[in-house]
Amino acid sequence: MYVPIARASILAALVTALPAGRAHAQRLEEPSLAPVVSGHVNATYNFNLIDPDMGITRLHAYDAAHNSFLLDAAHLALTGSDDRVSYAVEIDAGSDAAVTSGDDDIDVQEAWLAYQGPSGLGFRAGKFATFHGVEVIESPVNPTVSRGLLFTLAQPFTHVGAVITYRISPTLDVAAGAVSGWDRMIDNNDGKTLLARLGMNTPNLSASISMYAGPEQPDNDQDWRYSVDLSGVSRFASFDLWFQLIAGMEQDVVAGEEGRWAGAGVQPVFRLGEKLTLGARAEVFADQDGARTGVDQTLIDISIAPAVNVYRTLVVRAEARLDRSTEEAFTDVNGETRRTQIITMLEALATF
Repeated sequence: MYVPIARASILAALVTALPAGRAHAQRLEEPSLAPVVSGHVNATYNFNLIDPDMGITRLHAYDAAHNSFLLDAAHLALTGSDDRVSYAVEIDAGSDAAVTSGDDDIDVQEAWLAYQGPSGLGFRAGKFATFHGVEVIESPVNPTVSRGLLFTLAQPFTHVGAVITYRISPTLDVAAGAVSGWDRMIDNNDGKTLLARLGMNTPNLSASISMYAGPEQPDNDQDWRYSVDLSGVSRFASFDLWFQLIAGMEQDVVAGEEGRWAGAGVQPVFRLGEKLTLGARAEVFADQDGARTGVDQTLIDISIAPAVNVYRTLVVRAEARLDRSTEEAFTDVNGETRRTQIITMLEALATF
C-alpha cells in the first residue's frame, strides 16, 4: 500500500497528540479494503480584540469571522487499504468547506485512489491534500485552533491530478507528477503544475521536502509560480515538535515584476497528562514584494492553545493568538490602521 509519508504518517503520528485523536489513529493503522467510516464535528467562537473592519480578521482562513459562532466542519471520511490499493473519500460541510472550496458550504475535500506494486512503484490519482506543510485542513489533528500564516498564505490546500510514487525503503519514498494547480478543481490555464516530494519516516522523525512549479495565473501559461517546502515532526517522550521552512516566487505577479516570499515556523505539542495537552505556534512570514498579501511586509504569529479531553473523544480547546506586521496591515471598525491584532478562540470538537 502506498501512503505518502509527508502527509499520512505525520497525520497518523500527530493525531495521537490530542486526546480526541487516538481512536482515529488506530483506525488509520488497520489494513483493509473494507470501508472504514470516521470523522469529526467541530465548532468555534472567534473574537478579535481590535474589532476588525467589516467583521473579518485579515490574513486568517477558517477563523476569519469576528465575534461569530461557527459550525466549522462536519467531516465524514470513508477510507480503506490493503497491501496494494488504498482509497479515501472525505466530505466537509460547514464554514471550513466554504473557505477550502472558495464558495460552497459542502466540499469534497479529498477523493483519491492509490496503488503500489510489489516493487514499490505505484501511483495516486484524484483530489488530494498538498505535500507542503504539517498543518492540515482537519482541525482535530492540528496543535492550535487557528491555522498559521504559512498554511494560509504560503501554500495550497489541495490539488487535482496524479503522481507516480516509489517506495525506496521502509523509511524513504518519492513522488512526482502533475496537477491542475493550487486549489483548482478545473485548471484556469492550459499549463499544468509539476510537483515532487521526498519523504522520510522513522520512529522519532517524519519529514519531507516538496517542490511545486507551474503557471497559476488565469489564462497565462508563461509566468510560473515556484515553491519549496521542508517540514516534519520530531517526536520526544513528552512532546512533539512540528517544524516548517518554505520559500516561493512567482513571475509577473507584482506590477510586472516577480514576487518572492519565505517563512519558517515551529509548533510544539506538550502532553501534560492523560486529558491535557498544550499546543503552541511561532511563525515568521516575509512577503517581500506583497505577492501573497498585497503589502510588502513581514508578519509574525504567536499562539498558545491548551486542550482538555472532557469525555472520551470530546475535546475543548482555547487559543490566544497575536499577529504582528511591520506595516499597518490591520484595520479596525473605525478605519484606524494597526500593526497588531489579538484574537481569542474557543473550540469544541468530537471525533468518531
